[in-house]
Amino acid sequence: MRKKDILLTLIVVLLIVLFSFPLNDWFSATMPRHQVIQLPIMFLLGLVLGLNFSSLNIKDTSWGIAVLIFIMASFIFWMLPHSIDAAVISETFNRIMHLNMLMAGFLLMPVLRNALFEIKILFLGMLSAMMLATGITLRAFSILLCSSFTIGEQKETGLYLIIIGFLLFVLTFIIFFNASGEKKKL
Repeated sequence: MRKKDILLTLIVVLLIVLFSFPLNDWFSATMPRHQVIQLPIMFLLGLVLGLNFSSLNIKDTSWGIAVLIFIMASFIFWMLPHSIDAAVISETFNRIMHLNMLMAGFLLMPVLRNALFEIKILFLGMLSAMMLATGITLRAFSILLCSSFTIGEQKETGLYLIIIGFLLFVLTFIIFFNASGEKKKL
């Protein structure tokens, strides 16, 4: 590894420790912080860590799709009300969530390096659809889905997830049509 890669890895590890231990109580205090900030931060830190290991590649399409299914299943699992409650109540379960999101982010990079364009677009589109569906569900229900938080926090989290899902959908749309335009030029 180059010195730059070692330094970046150390910075990411320090951030993981910071967000997982000293700041964990702050993130777990409200649903928006827990679901909209901490969960994506752990995923993005795993993604940066995966970027740092450029020699890791998943070239087999079937293995790549299997990893993408694991990543989507991870996101879906941590969006379930029971999982959210358990992650807030149990410190061990919370650490499992952090580790799972780090691993999901880390594994995404080796897949994206060699995945077909269509698979990348499908994954991004499905991720945006999942965020939109979860956000709409959290906004639509007037009953408490997660007992660790309030209905107000639930609705606020839903709004943020709708915004994130919409932005991901727009990004997917832009990437898809930019690539389609480039193929027509050829």
